Parts: sequence; C-alpha cells; structure tokens
Amino acid sequence: MKFLKSPTPTAKFLTCHFGGWLIFALVNTFSLGLLTQHNIEKNAIQVATVVITLGFSTLFIREIIYRFDLINTNWRKQWIYFLVTSISLGFICAFIAIGFVYVYYTRAGYAVPPSFWGAVLDNWLFLVLLKIAWTFIYITTVNKDQLHKAEQEAIQLKLQLNEVKMSALMGQLNPHFLFNGLNNIRALILEDATKSREMLTNLSDLLRYTLIAHKHKTVPLRDELEIVSQYAELLKIQYEDRLCFNLEADPTLMGEPIPPLLIQLLVENAVRHGIDRSKTGGELLIKILKEQDHISITVTNPGTLKNTNSELVKLDKQETTNTGLGLINIKKRLYLQYENKASFNLQQQGPLVVAQCYIPTSSLQLAV
Repeated sequence: MKFLKSPTPTAKFLTCHFGGWLIFALVNTFSLGLLTQHNIEKNAIQVATVVITLGFSTLFIREIIYRFDLINTNWRKQWIYFLVTSISLGFICAFIAIGFVYVYYTRAGYAVPPSFWGAVLDNWLFLVLLKIAWTFIYITTVNKDQLHKAEQEAIQLKLQLNEVKMSALMGQLNPHFLFNGLNNIRALILEDATKSREMLTNLSDLLRYTLIAHKHKTVPLRDELEIVSQYAELLKIQYEDRLCFNLEADPTLMGEPIPPLLIQLLVENAVRHGIDRSKTGGELLIKILKEQDHISITVTNPGTLKNTNSELVKLDKQETTNTGLGLINIKKRLYLQYENKASFNLQQQGPLVVAQCYIPTSSLQLAV
C-alpha cells in the first residue's frame, strides 16, 4: 500500500520546485547584503539552508493537501489546514534553519545574533507568509490543471458520444430499396439479361459503398455522386419513364469531403415522397454549387409538403412531423458532425419540393 497520498513528483516538477526556491534564496541573500561580503562558503550555507528547509517543508504541505483531499473541499476547511500547517512548519523551519546557521557561525568564528529565540521568531512570520503564498500558487495551478483536464475529458467524451450516435444513425441506413431492387432485377432477367447483370453490379456496388461508409466521417463528392447515379439507374427499372434524373455539379468540387450517403438519402426521400406518389412522375434534379465557404446541395422533386409554408428544419430542435426517417437522420448527422456550421432547409416552391443542405468546404473544416 502506498504510504504517500500525493502524486509521485516528476523530475520536471522537482526541478521547477527546488529551482524556484533556489532563485528566491539567491535574491534573499543578495537583498540581505551577504553576497557583498565575498564569503562563498557563508553564502552557500545561507542559500542551501533556505532551499532545503523551504523546499522540503512545502513538499510536506503538498502531501497534506492530497492526504486530506483539500483540493476538493470548501475553502474554509482548506485555509484552516493551510494556516495550521504553515504556522507549525514555519516555526519548525525557522528553528532548524537558525539552529543550523548558529552552529555553523559559531564554529566558523562568525558573529551570531544575541538572541537565538529572537532570531527564530523574527524569521517565523516570514516563513509562514512564504508557505501560504506557495500553497495559494500551488492550489491555483492544480485547480487550473484539473479544469483543463476536465475540459479535455469532456471534449473527448463528447467526441466518443458523437461517434456512437453517428454509428447508430449510420446503422439505420439499410437501403429500403434492397428488396424492390432485387425483385426488379429478377423480373428484368427475363427481358434483358445483359441489363440485369449491369443492374446487379450497381446494386452490389451500392451495398458495398453503404457498408464502407460506416467507417468514414466523410467521402469525396465524386464517390457519392457515382453511387447516386448507380442508385438512379436502379430506380429507373421500377419507375421507367416516370423518373427523369438530372445531375448538375460544379466539377471543381469533386474532391470536397461530404458525409457519406447524404445525397443518396436526399434522393431516396425525394423518390419515396415525391416521384412515387405522382402518377406521372417527374424530374429529380440534383444541383451542387459552391457558395462562399459552403457547398450547396439541392435536390428538387415534384410533390407537396403537408405544411405548404416554407419550413426551415432546425438541426438541433424537435423534429418536424412531415419529414421521414431519412431526413431526420440527415439533420442529426449534420448537427453531430458540423454543429451550427451546417444547415438543412426543406420547403415548397410551387409544385416542387426543394431540399437544400449547406455544409462547410474542406478549407473551412480545416480552419475549425
């Protein structure tokens, strides 16, 4: 069982601790005019006595702090302990230091003060004040370090929690089109074997991408658009002429990182709540542009929101009732990954429903 309750002092701490007292001892010796006497031995004894007595006595105070857990107690209890300890140790240190100097001065033939106890009392109050000052500095430093450590732990915990939440949200991305896709491909086999093999490859790539996406916070935009195009080809098997798919993207943004399956979920929601509910179908349009330091991703489809008023979906507020699981998933993921630096807007524009995401560009993400 460890006898000492205080943390084992590191070499850096001991160097700073005794180095600080050494500097104080030199300044104190100089202020007393002893350095001007050109007696190296006498000066060395004076400095060593101050460093040893104050250095080890304040280490003892450090042990008291941890033994009685004074850092985490109320300030009244703290200062009762500190005062009692400083007064006691101040007297002991003064007695030892003056006693040692008396013995040395006597043997070396130097003049000594006329009153031993007078000298002890003269130094006692000074040493008490020094110990109180050291204790205050030490407690303040420890509290600051603990606060910084707590903040770092809180940040780390938040990151870990976000990772868990993100994984849980990504776990909900099992494609709803899987069974429909397989059934459509099965029917297509009898009509066009070559086309069915191509669609089966698209479905395989899409499922592989979905599995890999779980392991990454972002993917290049070009990879996401490639998988979205394959997804659109699969949808055309089911919807045929009812689905017109168009993509307009700024080629300079192809390398920009975006959350995986973000656009795919927007497209899936547009098809399920728009194209699928329209007898004549319509155009599904994706536009990706750069607006200042953000990437604008817009997905437009024919349809009608339950609430015909423009609807701004807050990323960190209560979910709206007319958005599906996919959009709720998007909002949560954007907030977890970008907090207030990203936004999501879903609104009615005439006969069209427009979903728009704003996410930071890579330069802004690095700056953060």
